Amino acid sequence: MSGRQRSSSPVRKPRPTARGWTLFGVGVAALIAAISFGRSDVLFLGLFLVTVPLAAMISVTVDRPRLSVSRTFHPDVVAVGENATVSTTARNEAPRPSPPAQWREFAPPGLDVQPPAPFPRLDAHQPAIHRAKDTVTLRQDIRANHRGSHGIGPLIVSRTDPFGLAYAEYALGQPRQLIVTPRVRPLARGELDIARSEGTEHELLRHSIPSADELIAREYRPGDPLRRVHWRATARHDKLMVRQEEQRSNPEAWILFDTHVQQRDRFVIPGAAERADAEFEELVELVASVGVHLLDEEFVVSIVETAPRQLGGRTGAGRSGTMGSTTPTYDLGGADRLLLADLASVEQTTEARDEAVSELSAGLRRSGRAVPVFAMLLAGSTEEIGALAALRPMCDPAVAFVGASADPSVTETLTDAGWICVAFSSAEGTVAAWQQALGRHRTAVQRG
Repeated sequence: MSGRQRSSSPVRKPRPTARGWTLFGVGVAALIAAISFGRSDVLFLGLFLVTVPLAAMISVTVDRPRLSVSRTFHPDVVAVGENATVSTTARNEAPRPSPPAQWREFAPPGLDVQPPAPFPRLDAHQPAIHRAKDTVTLRQDIRANHRGSHGIGPLIVSRTDPFGLAYAEYALGQPRQLIVTPRVRPLARGELDIARSEGTEHELLRHSIPSADELIAREYRPGDPLRRVHWRATARHDKLMVRQEEQRSNPEAWILFDTHVQQRDRFVIPGAAERADAEFEELVELVASVGVHLLDEEFVVSIVETAPRQLGGRTGAGRSGTMGSTTPTYDLGGADRLLLADLASVEQTTEARDEAVSELSAGLRRSGRAVPVFAMLLAGSTEEIGALAALRPMCDPAVAFVGASADPSVTETLTDAGWICVAFSSAEGTVAAWQQALGRHRTAVQRG
């Protein structure tokens, strides 16, 4: 829960309402008329009409709400496009009942919250009683529209005086962060996410041990993925069996994540910044979807960023890279949630990291065999792309998802080196790009 705060500070200073301004204007007019015509009765009326709105402003200033506020989220982490329920508990800390008011939660533009609603009238503070009539829990559903860590709060309480002449808003409580992760699209399975070295290992085992089906199959245990069911052994033993050798394997995959942004033309061409931001959000969704897909397939996923590192990975699971650095790695239970939480706050930066491709190269050499590599690219220098293209023999498969902002030479260089290059855009979406990559890989395998 968020911290408690017993004092309130105004969001909008007390000011007259339309009715208060009208009354004040009539009072000023009456004062002018009284001075012009020497009417003392009109003078007293004018003074009264001018003073009443001022008194109302003093009233809403002195009689401000005094509430302690805490809030919880359900769930604590949501994806873009999903809803979360915010439960805000407010307790009256004043020795008298709370005045009539309206309430709303403050939230940044990336979240949709409900409009102001009536705030329940609370009894005077009762310190010896928990959850008495001096306490209320306010609930609302909010929709997450943008990725990031968004602060929800403080609670905004607005009130007017009994005559509706003055208005003020007060902020109560401290904000609490809601984590909004990128959306994860379900991706189809296929040869694209299976390293050839793993397939070769299984083929050698099958040919060298004719009865390997029985040796590598074991009885099904609750929690085993159904995709591991060994149907031949199941029919032979008349009980559900799964393939044991897949659990002994420890396949790995690498992702090159382009988090570097070129400032050229970003603020010169109209709309360029908005298009670049939308493209990067699509890239983050692509990284999230492919990363979670690989983790579901029980790959150890390492991610290399082209800008200074923002991803954390799991403590102790990082792979030692160049210059003593550590590559963020995701490889244990719950790694998908950790990956999404890391991607929630990742941003583009103008600072490039020259050793990104070198770090990827060092990791592939340590693997000792060709492994799946997915390059998520928006732009890149000729030297970086040339170095990336040279890594093709250590990648199986080697897939590059290239954004529309990338120079055409990026696709040409990688394609000439044997990479599968797929253009992606927010219009087509992540699933379409993945399906296109699957189709191109299948065609390449058939051609040999």
